[in-house]
Amino acid sequence: MDKIILTETARKKIETELEYLKTVKRVEIKEALKHARSQGDLSENADYSAAKDDQSLNETRILELENQLRNSVIVESSTDANMFDINKTAIVKFYDMDEEEEVTLVSSVEADPRNMKISIDSPLGKALYKLSIGKKAKVSSPDGDYEVEVIKVL
Repeated sequence: MDKIILTETARKKIETELEYLKTVKRVEIKEALKHARSQGDLSENADYSAAKDDQSLNETRILELENQLRNSVIVESSTDANMFDINKTAIVKFYDMDEEEEVTLVSSVEADPRNMKISIDSPLGKALYKLSIGKKAKVSSPDGDYEVEVIKVL
């Protein structure tokens, strides 16, 4: 399995969610199951079914998060002011649309494409990751290839 690149912030976010799911959410589900069992016949008990589904989803998410943490590498952004790196924001020129956008490079856990928080594991993120100001890179995306350039690191 490939290593998952995380920032310290992303690692803390995962640990916080994991702690919540293991402590608070598990207890809530346990209470819901206990309440549903007290209603009698479990074969047609919607509350019991819903609580069992919640329990399954919760345990699956716990395993996913534990796996992410186990297979992660913590990276910090470089101090090179001319290099676009993780946790940095830059003005990027998109040559296919002749537009400039403010882009922030983040780990896959923090990605939010609508807000231009681009995962370094995405095609765009891979092209921009560690790209120096003034250098162009080709992005190979499912919609076709295009060029980008880092105009300025903010």
